[in-house]
Amino acid sequence: MTATRQLSQTQLNRSMAVSIASGASGTLWVIVGSPQPIFNVFVSNAMSGGSAFLGLLVGILSFAAIFQIPSIFIYSRLRRKKAFWIVTSTIHRLNGFVLAGVAFSVARGGVPSRGLEFILYGMTASWIMTNISASGWWSWMAEIIPDKIRAFFFGRRSSISNIVNIGWFFLVSVVLDAVSGSALFYTYALIFAIGGLGGLADILLHVLIPELSPPASDELQELSVKDFLEPLKNRNFVGLCLSIGVALFSINVSGPFLAPYITATDAVGAPNTWLGIMFVISQLLWILLSPAWGMVMDRFGRKPVVMIGLLFTLSWIGYLFLNHANYTFILPVIALTGGALAPAFWDGTNQLMLSLTPEKNRLSFVAWYWAAIGVISGGGSIFGGILDSRLRDVRLQLAPGFTLRGLQIVILVSLAMIAFSLVVLSRIRESRGKPVGYVISLVTNPGVFRTFLNIGTIGRTTESFRVARALRSIEGLTSNLALEDVLSRLEDPDSDVRDEAARALGRIGSPEAFDALVRQLVDPQSTIRSAAARALGRIGDRRALPFLIQAMSDPSEDLRDACLYALGEVGGENAADQLLSVFQKIDSERLVATGAAAASKLGVLEAAWEIVPRMHETRNPVLRNQLAIALGNLLGKPGEFYQYITGNDSQRDARRIRLFSDAQRNLPNIIRAPHLFPAGFERLKAEFSADIRNVRNFLEVEKCQEALDLCERIAHRLVSLLLPAGTPDELYVEYAVFVDVRLAIWWWFLQETRKLVEFDPDHSMITTDVFVAIYFLSTFRTPLRPSPPGAGPGVEP
Repeated sequence: MTATRQLSQTQLNRSMAVSIASGASGTLWVIVGSPQPIFNVFVSNAMSGGSAFLGLLVGILSFAAIFQIPSIFIYSRLRRKKAFWIVTSTIHRLNGFVLAGVAFSVARGGVPSRGLEFILYGMTASWIMTNISASGWWSWMAEIIPDKIRAFFFGRRSSISNIVNIGWFFLVSVVLDAVSGSALFYTYALIFAIGGLGGLADILLHVLIPELSPPASDELQELSVKDFLEPLKNRNFVGLCLSIGVALFSINVSGPFLAPYITATDAVGAPNTWLGIMFVISQLLWILLSPAWGMVMDRFGRKPVVMIGLLFTLSWIGYLFLNHANYTFILPVIALTGGALAPAFWDGTNQLMLSLTPEKNRLSFVAWYWAAIGVISGGGSIFGGILDSRLRDVRLQLAPGFTLRGLQIVILVSLAMIAFSLVVLSRIRESRGKPVGYVISLVTNPGVFRTFLNIGTIGRTTESFRVARALRSIEGLTSNLALEDVLSRLEDPDSDVRDEAARALGRIGSPEAFDALVRQLVDPQSTIRSAAARALGRIGDRRALPFLIQAMSDPSEDLRDACLYALGEVGGENAADQLLSVFQKIDSERLVATGAAAASKLGVLEAAWEIVPRMHETRNPVLRNQLAIALGNLLGKPGEFYQYITGNDSQRDARRIRLFSDAQRNLPNIIRAPHLFPAGFERLKAEFSADIRNVRNFLEVEKCQEALDLCERIAHRLVSLLLPAGTPDELYVEYAVFVDVRLAIWWWFLQETRKLVEFDPDHSMITTDVFVAIYFLSTFRTPLRPSPPGAGPGVEP
């Protein structure tokens, strides 16, 4: 069964489904027929092979990876990978029946040591066969499954396989605890036979998966020495092989011996069922988290995920405290920690390898990778087995009630080596990966669970209102995970979904989100230009300024309003100049409000000259308050004045009372004793405080005009004290600028307000004016700096 050089979507979907089914079948063999807990306990405990033999066997199987090298030459002479892989892998899986035969023979009275020899020879031959063709399978899968979904697919495949793992492993562990004597070996024989059948089904299902058609015969070339040695000249790839090899070496120092240690009667002595319980716990987490780890890999890089995943070995610290009295508490914790992190490492290493191998000559890279990590890691189990055997009777008491046994010392050695392997792994370069710290902060953020749920909704075809609701929930650090799904909704048929997608991109704020929003903003056919402009404002990237300024010339008031908002959020000198220029020409109340708010955020003080007259001219109470807030932002701290003219009556009145108190407490910052008025400070403070109190009293009896007049007199007296003696009133604005621009605006505002209210004495407007004036007094600090030439004695030179 062949395909073109690219699978159709139907072929791809069918192939992935078959691959998932084959993986689920193959797990029956993997669980019992490879160096996993069931097999390790069988060899070490049931067959009395011990740690040394088990370590040697696992090491030899790892060393068999050297046969990946001749596979490069074999595949270079084959037009197709599929047939060769199926034949060799079928032979490999027949080893399950060899194990069944050994168990059956021992059950009938055979010698276990003789059975161990058959296991050693049979598994060695089996692993040679699989290694001589395994690179072809990885190359085959890499060719047909696109890179952008590859890690997610393998994560999903792994999760579904682990559903079978859980049931099969737990069943096996419970059954093994229920039998003894010769029945135990008959049971092992049945288990291995079932595993062998599952393994064969795994291979034969691959017949249904297509293989990309090979290039034309005239394009086939003999493998050159250059191609063969190319992986060894790639320093980054060699570093990958070394780092993963060292990591696996470190894991193998203690990993194969943990299950025998748990079940051995002279160690922890837990039943085999506890291996099943641990497996169920860890694999349930594996099922839940493996697709998520795959998604993180696809979007933020493989290396950081692999490094995080390697931390699953920290769960082994629990073995240092494990004994027969506490294993029921410690083993579940070990399983939980390992199950959460292990899929990131075991799935991630393969994906990292594939991402760092070039498409051309990929088979050579894959073969060298497996050969290198097999040879490097193989010594770990041999070293660990010898070390455990020699330390078996060692008891090292570190504290009263805390003694380390031989394997626990081996675990400490293993953990120290794993720490070194993390350092080596950190030096690998991945073109598009994020820093490890960033990914750690992302996956440990509690919001990551909500993000994954939202991704499921956004990515599925479902009701539009559900998609829009999920998009509204995309925020925070973890929102970057949903970027691709959000981008796909920018062209959704539903207008609400498109708008929410643009807003979500603004909250995500990544470079990809920025680029997508700019494309929407400059596209005259886009229906979400306004939403894109506002989202760009939220991102705050000043590269958006020319696009926002250009869009200000569009006839759409909604778009111009959005651009004004965005200019205020983005900031910068160009934004301030553009805002001031546009603000002077605006005739729309809506744009006036938005422009004023934007100007106040940017601190464009010159906008006050436009805000004050418009604030008194408008009949719209909402716009009036918006402009008053903008003026307050310019005179004080942005966002603070809002509280004094919003909220219910009781809350607003309480805040206004505090405002007058704040103004009185701030007087020392305005008069600045002893620097400005060393002789009369206390007198001035008392007089100004009394005036502020009287302003409040006038307002309480609704004498708004009198309150405003008193504010104007306070301003006149204060400015006259801060300016050179004899400065004419008509020059107060020009001279006050030398003290502080805000002081000049405040003085001018009160002068203009007095003129404006003479024509329209609206009490609500006058009250707002008074609060603006008092708010300035609550925040202003007279700067100690040189004043205009001829400054009077009241100002520090």
